[in-house]
Amino acid sequence: MLRVGFTGTNWTGKTETIRRLLEIHKDASVAIVSLSDYVTKCPFPMKEKQTLDGSRWMVEQVCNAMDGPHVDLQIFDRTPLDILAFTLYAQRRAAACKPRLLQSILELTSQFDHVFYLKPSDQWPVNINVAPGQVRFARKMDYYIRKSLDQAPIPVIELPWDMRERCRVVSECLLNAPQLKG
Repeated sequence: MLRVGFTGTNWTGKTETIRRLLEIHKDASVAIVSLSDYVTKCPFPMKEKQTLDGSRWMVEQVCNAMDGPHVDLQIFDRTPLDILAFTLYAQRRAAACKPRLLQSILELTSQFDHVFYLKPSDQWPVNINVAPGQVRFARKMDYYIRKSLDQAPIPVIELPWDMRERCRVVSECLLNAPQLKG
């Protein structure tokens, strides 16, 4: 199984990129794992009020999702690097962060074949109905995401902003993957 994920702050096109890739690769056996869905179900504070307990809970959810049904391609709408970014953000307010939590997040990341980073551009945010406070928080999270990229145990591929070019780059990685060939 090939496992890929998209990392980036809000409104950088992660969901739209996945939707377009699914249109292109209709014949592949694909499972989409939405970490965004887990965030809404988390019993601990998340996002702006992120806690280390929330990060630990998210790590458990990713581990469970990785053990999901066997498919050719597993696509995550966010990656453990996003969890790491939110953990680094939460760590500022916490008394201490156990190194084991940070290590487990990095170990999860190493189980991905490809991680694609979608950075904000001069056309960001694409959603024009976004409150200024949400944009400030998204920019702050991009800072922490970039810090998490520096710790990534695998190479991270930065994607261009243009959607056609973005899909071309990701498709090349998918088509060149031995897991999806023959």
